[in-house]
Amino acid sequence: MNMIVRLSDEKDVDGLYELAMNAGTGMTTVPNSREAIEERVAASKAAVLGTGPAGPKDIFFFVLELDGEVAGMASIFPSLGADRPFYSYRISQVAAAAPELGIQASSELLYLCNDFHGYDEIGTLLVSEKARGTGAGRLLSLCRFLFMKAIEARLSGKVMAEIRGQFDDDGESHFWDAVASKFFHMSFQEADVRSAHDFRFIADLMPKFPIYTELLADEAREVIGKPHPHSAPAMNMLQNEGFRYTNCVDIFDAGPSVEAPLNDISTVKNRVAATVRVQSNIPTEGRNRHIVAVPDQLRFRATLLHRGPRDGSLFLTPEEAETLGVQSGDKVVTSAIRSRKG
Repeated sequence: MNMIVRLSDEKDVDGLYELAMNAGTGMTTVPNSREAIEERVAASKAAVLGTGPAGPKDIFFFVLELDGEVAGMASIFPSLGADRPFYSYRISQVAAAAPELGIQASSELLYLCNDFHGYDEIGTLLVSEKARGTGAGRLLSLCRFLFMKAIEARLSGKVMAEIRGQFDDDGESHFWDAVASKFFHMSFQEADVRSAHDFRFIADLMPKFPIYTELLADEAREVIGKPHPHSAPAMNMLQNEGFRYTNCVDIFDAGPSVEAPLNDISTVKNRVAATVRVQSNIPTEGRNRHIVAVPDQLRFRATLLHRGPRDGSLFLTPEEAETLGVQSGDKVVTSAIRSRKG
């Protein structure tokens, strides 16, 4: 199986569009039309050519290629809030007491906030059915951190991710129905499509005062901060990498948001530089998998191998070297994939 992650190109549009059409409800950062995909590919190609600090228009859009076919996508969105506010709800507890009555009570409130202003967001993580169970999703997610480290001077050093919230069997969000729908007067799907192009309506229509969760229906309260079952593994993976949930949730579906400093992420902390040695007879492979990446803004590529560097060298077969676009003497970085927890 030939697996590679690389930056997107115009030739990927058809495959990316087919993949996006099967994304399901709640994948708010997945481009929802062929035109949107073409725009993101173009934005990514322009961003890769940049040299200064990455701004909100400098999206980095990655493709997972499996045996020559598009099988996944992922993105990095730099500098959140630089061009339009990036809203979340922060969950806070408020205590109250009436001593003369011997009553104490606490309430949970949702405050509209911009806590992730200036962060770099990772999103759009999506793989095909064919790619699931192969390690492709883990590669696609984690190799982004090695790319971010390679262009560290262009980024903020603070990373966040919004995890898709819970929906019922009919694709409806109880949180949306209980909160945002009361102010936007449109379906979740309509708001999802609109938010991909313009966030101004959120600032215009979203209530600015705190919301007492006790006033919401039980089914809406129960999903606050809970990931969608399909997104729970991705959240666990990020938490194993050092991301923390800090009581911020998405304003549409109440899915949890997680954050971490770039240099505290395990894949970045444990990376090892190596020099490529291409040869036909490769030393015995180990049991552990390693992400191998070309740490270059213009020609970034990453794959999985069952071997890591030895004495500063990484041995590759001619086929593996061709897949990564490297030759003997080139520099790569590797990072061992940690075993899952929980």
